[in-house]
Amino acid sequence: MAAHRKPRGFTLIEIFIALLIVALLLLLGMPSFTTYLRNSEIRSTAESLVNGLRTATSEAANRNARVAFTLAGNGDASWAINLVTDTDADCTDLVQPPIQRYSKKESGSNTTIAVIPAGKNAVCFNGLGRVWHQGVLPADHVQQIDIDSLVSGEARPLRIIVDDPNPADPAKPRGLRMCDPAPALAALVPPDPRAC
Repeated sequence: MAAHRKPRGFTLIEIFIALLIVALLLLLGMPSFTTYLRNSEIRSTAESLVNGLRTATSEAANRNARVAFTLAGNGDASWAINLVTDTDADCTDLVQPPIQRYSKKESGSNTTIAVIPAGKNAVCFNGLGRVWHQGVLPADHVQQIDIDSLVSGEARPLRIIVDDPNPADPAKPRGLRMCDPAPALAALVPPDPRAC
């Protein structure tokens, strides 16, 4: 008598069950993954803006000249750093080509920014690396940049404070920082250092 061999491999039902389990796991994990991607884009855009602002302040101090950090406008996070001519009082006469340039496509094409005060797209730094006031205070330059996602979802926005007045000494602003504008963080006791 010949021995009966047991067939090796998977049955069609076992393969379908395995595929069904994989599909369910992907379906459950997809919202978390997309939220992670949106948060990563927001974070990358915020970090590029902060790095650009820090580069502008250091370039101004290194060159002992006024340097302008200019946003593209209309919610676009693209920016450029330019020298400013010596005779320009309001930092709008920029020397071309730029010292450095950034396109929002490099880190987050699905992000948008909102600038406060509205309509301002530039901040100018003097030869000491401090904000150069370009007109009537306090709304003469970019003071705050809010970064959010164009895609609706659960992404967490971030905020960049460019020029934050110090309540203890208004003549000495606290300077550049990135923070989380979530009201829940600001309400914590003791205060969360990430809060705005």
